[in-house]
Amino acid sequence: MATDDRVARRSRLWADARLMRETIQAGGMVTHVASLSNLSDAFRGTDRALRCIDGRTPGGVRLAGSGILLGLDKAKAFAGAAHADRVTYHQDCGAARLWAAQNRMAEADPTQYARYFAEKLAEGLGVPCEEAPLAGPVGFHDEIAIYYDGTGLADPSRVSGLPKGFVITRPPFGADPADALAEVRLAVEIALGDDGFADLFTRESPLRLIPIGNPLEERFSLQGLTAELQTLALPEGNRVVIDGFTAPLR
Repeated sequence: MATDDRVARRSRLWADARLMRETIQAGGMVTHVASLSNLSDAFRGTDRALRCIDGRTPGGVRLAGSGILLGLDKAKAFAGAAHADRVTYHQDCGAARLWAAQNRMAEADPTQYARYFAEKLAEGLGVPCEEAPLAGPVGFHDEIAIYYDGTGLADPSRVSGLPKGFVITRPPFGADPADALAEVRLAVEIALGDDGFADLFTRESPLRLIPIGNPLEERFSLQGLTAELQTLALPEGNRVVIDGFTAPLR
């Protein structure tokens, strides 16, 4: 149950994102991104740090809790495929909190678990480990979108006209989308829960699942990624919608 303070903060942050939500809702993502002259900036990043899908830890290649829910072997495979050159962890990590709950560990501050896993993964990869500072509110998720990135390059935070969102980096998961879709489900759960905007997401102001198609690789095309997302069991009432675009890559 959300506290009075959290309800007040939720209402304030929701109001702050009103113009962005209404603009996108009016014409959809394809129309919206067509109006952004600097859209390509979101795909020019050179950051290859392994970061969480959290919208408050922008940049890099993205994996929930840097892979804590997948385990070391799968996280190592993902990091290798993504050419990750660092591993990060962060405070207030929903994936680490879920891992703690699943493993019946103390949940008061899951940062210790996030850090321990990140350090073990970095050691296995032979790369540095560091803490990623939060670029957003502590104790609350203000994402209004979930990006399902088929380019492996997307950093929406580089373009002010893109909605704040979780980011799932799709290509390093390979041919089987199961683990990538599990990351999407986790992001939906957080966004619709007490730590996110919860029931403020409605048919009129839905949470957006935004597949970002890769025009240079057919298996990660907008059509292909949309088809993957359509296999998810989404909440009733159109509170979550799939609405993507193709990245401006050359």
